[in-house]
Amino acid sequence: MTKYTDHGEQTKRNIAAKAKNLFELKGYSATTMDEIRQLSGSSKGSIYHHFKNKEALFLYILELSMLEWIGKWHDIEKPLGTAREKLYCLAEHYAEDFRNPLLRAAEEFLGSENGDHEIRNKLLVLTRMHYPIFQQLLEEGMQSGEFRPIPLEDLTFILYGLVVGLGVSYDKYENDRIVGLYRTAIDVLLQGIEMH
Repeated sequence: MTKYTDHGEQTKRNIAAKAKNLFELKGYSATTMDEIRQLSGSSKGSIYHHFKNKEALFLYILELSMLEWIGKWHDIEKPLGTAREKLYCLAEHYAEDFRNPLLRAAEEFLGSENGDHEIRNKLLVLTRMHYPIFQQLLEEGMQSGEFRPIPLEDLTFILYGLVVGLGVSYDKYENDRIVGLYRTAIDVLLQGIEMH
């Protein structure tokens, strides 16, 4: 049974990897399930066994992308010593993600949704996957005495809003400029929360 499950998961990930390439290249709307079938070498039945529709497939790809982002963050974070250093690196890591070619397809996907509650709820969960990372970092800074004791939930929401909100600039500026904006935002935030 394990071999079948492993093979099934491998097939699912292969379909998702090939579909991701198409979504990055063509966008969400222009990519068809038939193209995904052809590129992945999977049968139509196999694709629909793993994903009930294109929306479910795209949400799975977004989830994998988010898990990859979190994994990269943990690698970046390991050698860092202070919460202050981590805060700057986290902001830069977030800003660097705007180079991700899947972002345009994700925006298109968000704009194409017609109010399906299940999809909206899944998107909400995906967009909040960063939240525990922000909260843990701020809590660490407070416990180490780097940051002033501010209600953690409030400060986490402020940081989350700051980082996510700056994302509206990604199509207006070059990536280096966006990274600079994020560093400046952390400078401003730290002026208000650092212990002196």
